[in-house]
Amino acid sequence: MILVPNRPQLLSGNNFVLILCMLIFLSACSKKITAPKPVDIPSPSELEKQKEIVPLKTDHSIALLLPFDLNTINLKTATSKNIEKASIAIDFYQGFKLALDSLTARGHNFNLSVFDTQNQETRVVNLALANSVRSKDLIVGPIYPDAIKTFGEFAELGDKKLQISPLAASIPTDFNNPSLVTVNNTIDQHARKIAEFISSNYQAELVNIVLINTQKSDDAKFSNHFKRNLTNISGDKFQITERATVIALEKYLVPTKNNLVIVTSSDRLFVMPAIDKLYNLVTKQKFKIEVFGHPNWLKTNYLSQEKMQTLNSRISASFHVNYKSQTVKNFISRYRDEYGFEPSEYSFKGFDIGYYFGGLLEKYGNDYAKHLKDSVYRGLHTSFKFSKDPKTGYMNTELMMLRYRNFELQPEK
Repeated sequence: MILVPNRPQLLSGNNFVLILCMLIFLSACSKKITAPKPVDIPSPSELEKQKEIVPLKTDHSIALLLPFDLNTINLKTATSKNIEKASIAIDFYQGFKLALDSLTARGHNFNLSVFDTQNQETRVVNLALANSVRSKDLIVGPIYPDAIKTFGEFAELGDKKLQISPLAASIPTDFNNPSLVTVNNTIDQHARKIAEFISSNYQAELVNIVLINTQKSDDAKFSNHFKRNLTNISGDKFQITERATVIALEKYLVPTKNNLVIVTSSDRLFVMPAIDKLYNLVTKQKFKIEVFGHPNWLKTNYLSQEKMQTLNSRISASFHVNYKSQTVKNFISRYRDEYGFEPSEYSFKGFDIGYYFGGLLEKYGNDYAKHLKDSVYRGLHTSFKFSKDPKTGYMNTELMMLRYRNFELQPEK
């Protein structure tokens, strides 16, 4: 069973009722009366390649630290706009709890305590020092980099308990916390994914690589990571031409070669005219071009699918949901039944993180940290496979390469 209170039925997807419920259950525990129906989703690869271990029949405790920011909301006058900033925390919590419900249906017990970090440093420090948090077997959150660092500095969890960074894409060296598990991929990993893909799938003598780097700070970081990784992987086999804009780009393209154009910017005002320029170079001047974009392009809605497909565009990604998958359909159906509205990106992330780490607790008990590197988990939105650094903790090394096909993004095989 999951030891959190019952919650009233949501009305038409309205988050107001949920906010009211948060006030009741935050930092509190009580018995859940009815056992939920399972979601027909496999456990972390069912851990099938590992030695079979009988689950320990004990309660496992989890602390979930999320920025609901209830301290800033007046429940008497709040509007949907007022509480919009809490939607990430709400959606993540709902997905996470649904995952534990699914594990609970298999006969195991979880004690889940939910805490509002309030997006305040002093609150995070108090939570890090509180025995009600530090005593938990697993701690998920906080989600923002500053809060993650502050919590790690004060909590001192040791090597048997883990702190999960569920959403931040920060580099683990920013924290130097050996107990930290970084789930989201860093920009360095995205750059390396593109470099690995190019090195593995193209012959150097047949391609011309053009790197579009605006020299802005974030774009320069992405560019530098890409150049360093491509050199480390393939030596000097590939030559790179670097440009700050796409103006007069045709001068740097080779008509007889496949031109691989890497655009490191995610600024809409730069990206849209850049895509238009590249599209015209293909359709009117007949250059052969393949585009590799910034991972943040996945969050945009202004890119033309027709143009992106014409440009053979690819984007490295740590989030992709196959809505044709039966397991995804099952999850969405359960989510609608439970909460009354559609799951968001953070609902999927909450579910996969809850299901994977809850599954480890269920199977290995207090030794779960020792088995974090044992297998690959194929989830609803991504995969998990962790590597460990003694100083900076664990990092998820799994990434996808998506390509526009049939006017939608599909994983490369």
